[in-house]
Amino acid sequence: MTRKVKKVGFFVLMMFLLAGFSSIGWADVGRLWYGQPDWAKGVDKLTVFNLGAVEYDPAIEELCIAFEEITGIKIDIYPAPAATLLEEATRSLALGESTYDVLDFPPIWCMPDWVDAGWLEPLNDVIPPGMIEQWPPGMVPSLMKDGKIYFVRHQVEPRVVYYRKDLVEQAGYGKPPKDWNELVDLAKKLTIDKDGDGNIDQWGYAYSASPTGETVHETFGSFLYVAGGEFWNEDGSPAFNGPEGLAALTFMSDVVNKYKIVPPGVITYREGPLMDLLGSGAVAVAEGDCSLMLRTLSSEPYGEKIAVAVPAPYKAGMVSGKDFYYFSKGISYCVNKNSKHLEAAKRLAAWVGGYEANWFEGAVELNFPFNRAVFRSPYLKSRIPFFEVLAKVAEAGKVETHANVPLFEDILAKGVNSAISQERTPQEALDWMVAEMRRQKVF
Repeated sequence: MTRKVKKVGFFVLMMFLLAGFSSIGWADVGRLWYGQPDWAKGVDKLTVFNLGAVEYDPAIEELCIAFEEITGIKIDIYPAPAATLLEEATRSLALGESTYDVLDFPPIWCMPDWVDAGWLEPLNDVIPPGMIEQWPPGMVPSLMKDGKIYFVRHQVEPRVVYYRKDLVEQAGYGKPPKDWNELVDLAKKLTIDKDGDGNIDQWGYAYSASPTGETVHETFGSFLYVAGGEFWNEDGSPAFNGPEGLAALTFMSDVVNKYKIVPPGVITYREGPLMDLLGSGAVAVAEGDCSLMLRTLSSEPYGEKIAVAVPAPYKAGMVSGKDFYYFSKGISYCVNKNSKHLEAAKRLAAWVGGYEANWFEGAVELNFPFNRAVFRSPYLKSRIPFFEVLAKVAEAGKVETHANVPLFEDILAKGVNSAISQERTPQEALDWMVAEMRRQKVF
């Protein structure tokens, strides 16, 4: 999810931290400062279950170093293997182990399952109210259940549209598409058989719909949200099969089969390879989350020709923040209820939601911060490409959580792809997904 980038000097970061601790208002919950507060005394080490290899998370390393300097508590980062992240973390928590004090995890994977199982510690008593107000309001519900906060984000991954500006300009467009109608119009002009052999050499648009459930979850979720829909009703029953879901799935199918501006192979594409196709010019416009931005912009020799256009184009007539939200995900800290150092672990989790830790994410890795107070940082605005576009999406971002997500994603992937490949009509695919989820007790 992150890339190794050049680190900012530790001295500069520490000076920033020293200047900035007053911004959060820690007085109510035990101020983080040199000299070890009471909750830090007697705690030598906390272990963090990290989402993947540490070499790709230099910001995590930096914020852990800073936390140690401030509290005297060493942070031991466990680099969990990417292939077994969910299984390994779930097993450890289910067995009641205290191996990991804090886990760095996407709530969309495990919320509310871990809460319902009684494995996580609520964090309300260590999170200042002012900090919660600094988080995008549409994202807060995904961090909590029954009024209790269990996850704290330190970055967010807004979805945006990338495009080859040279190709778009050649097609006579001076601005990127803002809604589905404009996207289709532009992509038709950008879908070209360059050598006249009957095969398309340049596709106008593409998205990723690999049968891996997570990929389809995010892509269909993006289309669903910008059509004004949601995945779930308040009682946990499906909402994605309503008119908005039908509009979203119909559009995903139509751009492939009716307008023929998207390659049929999108049902095999993951976001990484899709961005490579964009870089090579095989695709002119593509949608993905901002975690791929650096990879895309640094692609050789085409990176300098790539731009981030706008937030994901939406159903015509909609207004962001009023009629719909953008699909945004991200990673969060949560606390193992069996931690032997519960109070210290809770403070570490709470700290990552504040200004300082979020600033690390942007300054060190160019990840987009979750805390909106950091959006004002002149340094981050100058450092993170297309900052204003990403900020707009993050402000109006949302993601829903639900129990048994792995099974839900598997059924969703099969249903969505059956509509794109025309094995079912969009309505038939939605009906099948709901019936299958009911049969397998997803809801």
